[in-house]
Amino acid sequence: MTDVNFDKLKVIFIDWYLTLTSVTFLNKLKIEDYALFRKFIEVIFENNPEGWQYDWARGKLTKEDAAEKISQTGIMSYEKVLQTFADCCSHQTLDYPEVLNEINKIRQKGIKVVLATDNWDVFTDYTVPSLQLNKHFDAVLSSNQIGYLKRDEQKQSIPFFAGYLEQNNIFAPESLLIDDNVINTEMCQKHHIQGIKVQSTKDTLNLLDIIIKERTFHE
Repeated sequence: MTDVNFDKLKVIFIDWYLTLTSVTFLNKLKIEDYALFRKFIEVIFENNPEGWQYDWARGKLTKEDAAEKISQTGIMSYEKVLQTFADCCSHQTLDYPEVLNEINKIRQKGIKVVLATDNWDVFTDYTVPSLQLNKHFDAVLSSNQIGYLKRDEQKQSIPFFAGYLEQNNIFAPESLLIDDNVINTEMCQKHHIQGIKVQSTKDTLNLLDIIIKERTFHE
């Protein structure tokens, strides 16, 4: 925490999975039919030599493309795959709903708080509206809409963050990423964006409380 410059902090980027929620993808299906859930996971992650889930996360594929690939394995029909995506991704939750209060307090202090996630269109299409995340964050940045993952480099910048920083006239050192993945935090630090790796969603809640107290101290 001592390495974070609170005086100049203008935006905090916060990751989603394992930073704000530990609820896994298709968790509703996991609860209702674990065997079927495992088949989805195997097709998307484990038996996927093409690695098309990364193309999906970079917006090169859509949920319709993913549904077609999954349905071709015979697990479920195309239409039911899409229905499963919509149903499950509309039933995501935060581990600590009170984190939204902490985010609001930070925003009231003039610091922007942005959700920054490597994710698929099913997240932006279903999870974001179901949890009204656009109300609680100044912006939602998702890799499927930007075309890059947080770890992707292009020339001398990280395109995932570069557009938002430029549009809001914020310099990289005036921003902070809170993320569970050290690859992302180290990539940010390499490009002068401050980065803090958290171990759990509880860590995130505690960290935001510390930021509020530190910001108040520096006011």
